[in-house]
Amino acid sequence: MKILLAIPHVFAPKPDSLYSSQTESKRAIKERALFQTTIGNLERHGPNQWIHASLGKGKPIVTRPVKSEIHMDITIQLFTPREASLADSLPSDTRLQVIDPQLSDFTQIPLFTSRYLLEQASDYDLVGYLEDDLLIEDRDFFQKVLWLESQTDGSYAFLPHRCELMPGNGDVILSGDPDGGRPDLFWDTGEILSVHWPLGEIQFYRATNPHSGCYFLSKRQAIKLCKWWDSRGWISPFTLSGPLEQAASGLLLPVMKVMKTMPQYYRFLMVCHQDNLWRNHPFEVA
Repeated sequence: MKILLAIPHVFAPKPDSLYSSQTESKRAIKERALFQTTIGNLERHGPNQWIHASLGKGKPIVTRPVKSEIHMDITIQLFTPREASLADSLPSDTRLQVIDPQLSDFTQIPLFTSRYLLEQASDYDLVGYLEDDLLIEDRDFFQKVLWLESQTDGSYAFLPHRCELMPGNGDVILSGDPDGGRPDLFWDTGEILSVHWPLGEIQFYRATNPHSGCYFLSKRQAIKLCKWWDSRGWISPFTLSGPLEQAASGLLLPVMKVMKTMPQYYRFLMVCHQDNLWRNHPFEVA
């Protein structure tokens, strides 16, 4: 499977900013997160696999390479301005391309990244856009995305839940939906889709909150999406809450039905957010 992942990255600290990418005290967290999103994702889903094997009775045990029958050929493109970036902290890897978008307005980098990704879709089986702090732990993640897409006519975009681990308390899903939904939003239709996974039925719903910090599309989906936006000059008829949201789910919504698993099935399709935003919100009191 040939995969292209594109990541926008900016780190430009400013006094009293509320954004992680503009907060100097989060430099170490952002460096670790960027490493996991680039090198970490490449290591988890790349071709290198090993096994401890004995050379025989009474002989030593060695670490031996194992060839995987499920090969992920992954390229990551990191779009980041030289003057506002933590990319210098990353080790060199031939699968990682660091690209300076040469934009003076850093808020345009996410959309630039998303567009550049979609314009290359014909050369890949799957393309993915993700923010610079997301780790894909599930080794079957990409197979699941393509399998889900193959079960439909291609009009559904299956997005993962973005989660953080609360030490001692388990996972928290960041992209929750408002109580009662938002019937004023054209995409909040209440549609439910059941998928017959071999281990049991998985239910997806049309997400009120479509943002997951990422999206993953098959070749046919990405080409269709690119053509739609290209014909409109990449000018959106609406604006979401920020440039990251606009570059991710904001591109999908006019063309595709954004679906997420019901919360009770979140582990089926999820990504890990490398931060601790869960500390910003209180626990609900019964």
